[in-house]
Amino acid sequence: MDDRYGSDVLAKGWRDRGAKVAVDVAAEKDLVVEVAVDGFCGAVTRIEGGQVELEDFRGRRRLFPMGAGFMIDGEPVRLVHPARSAGEGAAKRTASGSFAVGDSRARTALPSRILVEGRHD
Repeated sequence: MDDRYGSDVLAKGWRDRGAKVAVDVAAEKDLVVEVAVDGFCGAVTRIEGGQVELEDFRGRRRLFPMGAGFMIDGEPVRLVHPARSAGEGAAKRTASGSFAVGDSRARTALPSRILVEGRHD
């Protein structure tokens, strides 16, 4: 017997059957995307505070919230923060909390900068 109506229309996900699923794409610098709402097209210049800045070919820059609502080659995408590399941000501070500087030893402060408690205070 032939099933006239196909699968169950009340089953989970029946609304999503024909919808395009947005793919997560890392918002790397110089990635060209189009905003689905107004058609603004530009390259990613920076990411700051949950927003991505796009620059079009005329040099105009606009901020948009990260997430869904972008297209690449006509396909919907969701912009996400790029993954950090393992070495990035790991060695920027020393054990004492000061900023780490590559290939240099720790220095002792100048005598004029050292505070000594005593009678001369």
